[in-house]
Amino acid sequence: MARNFEADARTAEAMEYQRMARRRALMIEQRYLDEEASGDLGDARLGDLQDAQDANLLDPAGLYTGVLDGEMLFLNSDGHHLVYGRAGSGKGVTSAQPNLAHYTESMFVTDLKDGELHYSSAEHRAETLGHDVYTLDPWGIRGRSAQANPLHRLGQIVAAGRLIDDEADEITLILLPKGKGEGGENGWVRKGARRLIAARMKYLAYTDHNRLTLSELWRFINCSDADLEASFDEMIHCGFEDVAGASAVMASVFKEAPKQFESYRAESIDALAAFSPGSALARATMGNDIDFGQMKHKPITVYLCVPSSKLGVAAPWIAMILNHAIEQIAATTGPNKTRFLIDEFAQLPAPIPAVMKALRLYRGRGILLSMYCQGRFSLRDAGYSEAAIKEIEDQAACLQMWGVEDPSLLKDIEYWSGNTSIVQVRPSHSGGAVASASLGRNEVKRPVLQAEDIRRIGDGQQIIKLPGFPLFVTDRIPYWQVTPWKSQLRDVRDLHFGTSSENQVSPPHHPTTEE
Repeated sequence: MARNFEADARTAEAMEYQRMARRRALMIEQRYLDEEASGDLGDARLGDLQDAQDANLLDPAGLYTGVLDGEMLFLNSDGHHLVYGRAGSGKGVTSAQPNLAHYTESMFVTDLKDGELHYSSAEHRAETLGHDVYTLDPWGIRGRSAQANPLHRLGQIVAAGRLIDDEADEITLILLPKGKGEGGENGWVRKGARRLIAARMKYLAYTDHNRLTLSELWRFINCSDADLEASFDEMIHCGFEDVAGASAVMASVFKEAPKQFESYRAESIDALAAFSPGSALARATMGNDIDFGQMKHKPITVYLCVPSSKLGVAAPWIAMILNHAIEQIAATTGPNKTRFLIDEFAQLPAPIPAVMKALRLYRGRGILLSMYCQGRFSLRDAGYSEAAIKEIEDQAACLQMWGVEDPSLLKDIEYWSGNTSIVQVRPSHSGGAVASASLGRNEVKRPVLQAEDIRRIGDGQQIIKLPGFPLFVTDRIPYWQVTPWKSQLRDVRDLHFGTSSENQVSPPHHPTTEE
């Protein structure tokens, strides 16, 4: 009898093992057939409309950035904005021009392609948005130019009863940027030229601010040796120790090492050549028609217009005006913000001291930057170090990218996109006297966006990076597909070709988006 109980117990136990084995086999089978990954190796994804809502991108009060699932996105944080897109890929029609139509705060606009942005939007910003519009236009491509003296701030410092610290040195750094070869054997020449020009700037600021202009610096550098010696004597005895000391050193080099001084002088002559008396840039910098500090108190739009053929010669002037405007606004107390829309950022001398300060320090003073360039390579070519480029990207509250080919940026976008888990199913079989087959399933991690995915994002699309949120892949809708922008902005083809009729090349088609 006992043996029968033992046999029954073993049978029941065997049956239970069979049931467990069948359940486990069924679970394994279902797992193999399940195409969904567990997410154990990563569950990153692209941003969706809920993420956009969480990032406050759906409030139309901000800076237009793109369209996601039919909803327009706007940057509403008090942060900077960086756009990477190759030349001719639509940075103007999908970002710069839409924001000139939409953005209501004060704006400073570098318009470096023959006044296109001014032509397109100045009338709208004046008449519809109620802005005071000023145009800095030395070559008159959009009409009469206002004047702005980038050295004026030095005179303001002295008038306020203060001494000049490094402000003059910052301006000379724009006139004579460090460049890639400064650390070489001829780096001393450029440093000496900076000291020479800075000493003269300070002297004029302290003693004769009415002559504190770039054309007056040109006269100082290009005068005769006798006049130069007399000028040094005046500077040495001006009563300001910092100017007197620097001038005494320069006067000694002038007398004792004439070849060394001529090197300084030749470098300075080249730096100031564009500001010779009577030149377009000299006339544009003779006075001050604009108080940039007023941009803190009322809506103002300033356009800085340059013919594309003059960008090379105008770049230092553009950078100095930017530097002057940022510093003057930062020094002014007021409730309003000012956004600097800096087109062709990488074409300007690097670095612009006030731009770097705006990135690091001035956001709390109501200064916001929107920088447009082709990509990291263009910033490297301009002279920005890898560390500076990383800092510019890190300080951006919104980074828009499309048409990416730079290997380092491709790698970083892969990293920023995060990892996701994917399922790999591997069937196998073997022949022989008895054929057999098996099915293997495993999970691996991979970036949400791989290099081949990123390189395909270009025509009409973009990647948007916001700190703390998944990457967004969105549409780029040009202004002519958006109501009311399409009626508020003028077509720049009228400026270049005289017509925007249907016999011209049509813009790419996108579904109409209503604001």
